[in-house]
Amino acid sequence: MNLAVPDDILRRGELSAADLRIALAVQLYADNRIDHADACRVAGVAPDRLNRELLRAGLGVQQYPAEYPADGLPAKRSAG
Repeated sequence: MNLAVPDDILRRGELSAADLRIALAVQLYADNRIDHADACRVAGVAPDRLNRELLRAGLGVQQYPAEYPADGLPAKRSAG
């Protein structure tokens, strides 16, 4: 999918295409519509860069392992 944003809007908002991608990724992540990995893909940035943008927007960062065991649950820790 391609999204076209009129150049005059980008100019008025003093935004680059990269700025717009990051803003979209941050908002979708904030709305719990996408996870951290997908937000990085939308923004086109590395996780540490996205984390800085999330923190700047006043959002917490939640990263989970990409894969869980076959039962879908994280490994349990022993008490001892």
